[in-house]
Amino acid sequence: MNAEKHLVSVITPAYNALPYVKRCVSSVAHQSLGPGRIEMIVVDDGSTDGTAAELDRMAARHPRLLRVIHQENSGGPSAPRNLALDLAQGEYVFFLDADDYLAPEALQRLTVTAEENSSDVVLGKMASVGRRVPRSMFRANQPDADLFTSRVYWALSAQKLFRKELLDRLRLRFDTDLRVGEDQPFTALAYLRARRISVVADYACYYLVRRGDGRHLTYTNKTEPTLDALHRVCELLRSELAPGPQRDALLERHFAVELKDAFKFLGTETEAAIQQREFERMRRLVAEHDGDAFWPRLPPIQRLRCHLTRHGDLAELLAHTWSDNSKLPFRIHISQGRALAHYPPDRDSRPQGATALFDVTDHLTLTHHVSAFSFTGSRLRLSGRATLHKSEHHSEHHEESRKTLEVFLQHRGEGTERRHAEIRLAEDAFEADLDLLGGDGNDAPLADGFWDLYLRLTVNGLSKTVRLGNQRDPNAGACPFTCLTDDGAGGIRTARIYWTSFGNLSLRLQHVPAAQLGKELRLEPEVAAWRGPVLRMSGRTNLLGPPPGTALLRLATADAEADFPLALGDDGRFTAELPLGTLSPGRWAARLRIAAANWHHDLPVRQPALPHGATRWRRGCLPRYAEAVAAAPLTLRVGRVPLLRGVLRLVRARRRGLLKRHL
Repeated sequence: MNAEKHLVSVITPAYNALPYVKRCVSSVAHQSLGPGRIEMIVVDDGSTDGTAAELDRMAARHPRLLRVIHQENSGGPSAPRNLALDLAQGEYVFFLDADDYLAPEALQRLTVTAEENSSDVVLGKMASVGRRVPRSMFRANQPDADLFTSRVYWALSAQKLFRKELLDRLRLRFDTDLRVGEDQPFTALAYLRARRISVVADYACYYLVRRGDGRHLTYTNKTEPTLDALHRVCELLRSELAPGPQRDALLERHFAVELKDAFKFLGTETEAAIQQREFERMRRLVAEHDGDAFWPRLPPIQRLRCHLTRHGDLAELLAHTWSDNSKLPFRIHISQGRALAHYPPDRDSRPQGATALFDVTDHLTLTHHVSAFSFTGSRLRLSGRATLHKSEHHSEHHEESRKTLEVFLQHRGEGTERRHAEIRLAEDAFEADLDLLGGDGNDAPLADGFWDLYLRLTVNGLSKTVRLGNQRDPNAGACPFTCLTDDGAGGIRTARIYWTSFGNLSLRLQHVPAAQLGKELRLEPEVAAWRGPVLRMSGRTNLLGPPPGTALLRLATADAEADFPLALGDDGRFTAELPLGTLSPGRWAARLRIAAANWHHDLPVRQPALPHGATRWRRGCLPRYAEAVAAAPLTLRVGRVPLLRGVLRLVRARRRGLLKRHL
């Protein structure tokens, strides 16, 4: 390999990665950054599955790009990464695991961001190939991300772009004593000492791959190595930051995530001596941070675990090592706008272990479930259930408990106009009714634009508000669905209910130009039958609640027209009766006619399935008939039966009658 200066050094530790390493190297070889600007150093850490030979073949194929180093197995990625770091010549370093791969423009986008912003660390958006990936820090590009107020600290893996000068100045290397979590002290110190941290969120740079055999470089489920890494990073934060809000913001992440994992692993330890030893380590760790202020921000169940640990109650702790954050093993008491969690939950239980009382107001969540929603005329109706929290135990209920529930639409415009629904509430079940025309007449019709649906539940002064709809029955209602409805002023507009990108329900109201109405209007005949000279039809439509008399079925010939009323139900169905006996002979085409305000619109009506043959009747003494004409729109032929044909038909009918009597 040439000793030329490279822009980026890609460092990859590889151990038994034969099914994946070829794609990994290929993704670096095909980067848009261009040839000669990248070097890739792969350290084969004693592979036994043919990875070493495959790497040598690829190095021969890419001599200017790839350098392969073989060594005895070290037991983890730290030593291979450190060796490659000592050899790296690039201005930047990127750590890429052998199982994973890069998107074609990844290194170009990351280095351009670093150059434009003088960044020492750049995070690139990660994408999943079967593995969970961090997402909260990648919602938007961030040229200068604040470590303490953004979400970047929640991404502590090494798969990032680092300025090599920063790593050399700090003599920053991976701790080879750590069996798991070796990334965390490394990345944390780089974050703390970086001049600037940037985030590339508009392009998926890194693809995190789940191995088919389930093995990954740093996988473990043991308490001891998990606590080793946690102790090391907490020591780092205590040495780098003074007590206060900044240190609290970073410690919160470790006590909420890594310590939660350690608690889970503790519950699976099979040797009592090891379990007791690691519990004492946890107890010392919790005590070291007793004076910090991040505790109220922890999930309540995690806070309880730490409380039990602080008080040395191992038996009670083991009962809750696998509890879900969303299920609180507490008795919740809500009063004067605050929620207090009591442990143990049973009033009569007086265990020898520790008791606890936490303020969990900020952690209670409003959960809801929509069972049905629909348009009925100009009204939007919903039903479902709502509760303030999920708990393994019931909240305290007192006679003076007060519960109110609101469902409202909020306009996205500058005025943030709101419109509340009429509510019927029974226990946790609710029904909501919103009138788009202004309810009982005291409100004006809803303005055009986008309206988002919200639900707010208040219990004893404590209120929580959520967007409505992301929890629902699969068959709750038709969505997206567009109907045409009255605008309250003699006109017609569309009301479209749809799912947002987050799965919530929203509504768009929009006046329809006459030229566009035909694209929105739906009339689907389903059933048709002859009743003498009358054709009866029914079917479905999205025309709901227009002004009376504005929806008609028009039958027209070249020189005549006849209008008949269309009966519209509140459930999106229609019925119509066409008395063809009133029409003159001719070929009549059917159209749906909308006449509202000062404009009109006609829509061809689809041909329904009609009984075979024609219908016949008499008008006076003359026979008449009507039949459907094979055509795309509904077309009917009305005519007089010729006299001779009528006589012959009558004779044949009488002969059939006589024959039947004879037989």
